[in-house]
Amino acid sequence: MSSRGIEDPDLFALAMDAPASDASPVGSAWKVLLVDDEADVHAVLHLALDDVLVEGRRLLLLDALSATEARLVIAANPDIALILLDVVMESDQAGLDLVRHVRDELANRSTQIVLVTGEPGYVPQQEVISGYEIDGYRLKSELTANRIFVQVYSAIRTYRLLREQESLQQDLEQKVQDLKRSNADLEQFSYAISHDLRQPLRMISSYLQLLGISLADQLDNDQREYFNFAIDGAKRLDRMLVALLEYSRVGRLGEPPVWLKSRVILDEALLFLQPTLAEAQATISIDGQWPRVLVSPDEMLRLLQNLIGNAAKFRRSGQAPEITISSQVVGADWCLSVADNGVGIPPEQLGRLFQMFQRLHSRATFDGSGVGLALCRKIVEHHGGRIWAESAGEGQGSRFCVSLPLPGQGG
Repeated sequence: MSSRGIEDPDLFALAMDAPASDASPVGSAWKVLLVDDEADVHAVLHLALDDVLVEGRRLLLLDALSATEARLVIAANPDIALILLDVVMESDQAGLDLVRHVRDELANRSTQIVLVTGEPGYVPQQEVISGYEIDGYRLKSELTANRIFVQVYSAIRTYRLLREQESLQQDLEQKVQDLKRSNADLEQFSYAISHDLRQPLRMISSYLQLLGISLADQLDNDQREYFNFAIDGAKRLDRMLVALLEYSRVGRLGEPPVWLKSRVILDEALLFLQPTLAEAQATISIDGQWPRVLVSPDEMLRLLQNLIGNAAKFRRSGQAPEITISSQVVGADWCLSVADNGVGIPPEQLGRLFQMFQRLHSRATFDGSGVGLALCRKIVEHHGGRIWAESAGEGQGSRFCVSLPLPGQGG
């Protein structure tokens, strides 16, 4: 191309004040590719940049006299930090074609690209900046040593930050994959343990009962009580293993999500719980808006059963449960709550509620495995939502809240 020339003599007269240093070997230098079909432009840029340090590292200047040659240099040096690029070379669009090659074909978003053109009419600044992923635009007639230094220093710092971000993102993605594999292994282990342990446990319970029957005439009251303790312990452990088995199946063996009317799921849960609610003499109030939701039916049914069942179970002595089940759509979320007038929860204990095998009450007061609320949390998180509890304290009742994302309505 025919350049308009470099009018500011400062570019030729000034050398960078930063002294040359051997502190940084070439292997750790920032790679800068100069792409221009005029040899004098290369000479000027070398003059301005040969002794520059950026964050303690020197520049390794690579030269290409055409976009075609630049492609070869880029292929051999994928870690180029900055390309100072002319546009009009072997063709009017050679430089812009190189930009597309770097950004689209190589999917390289970190290397900084600064256009340095002597023909602004071919590459209008506004059009190029809006249409191409470039990081700077300079006219050759405007270049001075100081402007080159500022542009290069800024571009290389941006490149360094982008590469650090990419490295952190890759590390994060690797950790996520490792965590997913670990969780899958843990779930498989939990399933195997809870499933395989039940058979010998049932044998222990059965033979203890048979032994108790065969020795019935020889046992005193204390010995009979010991047998009952052992059998009860085996049965409780079996219930815990069943709960752990159910926990391990969430998100793994459950039904795929389908569009359902949320009120239909609630009615089904209440039908299953009817004997429990009748025994507790519970009063159920239902209000709010019940939308169609995209959920795993069996998991959502289990969630509602657990929350409503707990509201009936953890009741104050001598007082019938009053349970309010509310639903509403808030923005793009389905918000569900189950409130009761039961025993309540000490505020300092709220953080423990959704952990495995955590109990706030003695087994003599309320039976259970300590897995139910952990199962609820896992179901909610599997659906991309969150769950939390609210209570004013002991004897003040409690409210369990669930918020699930509500996608666009399905057919």
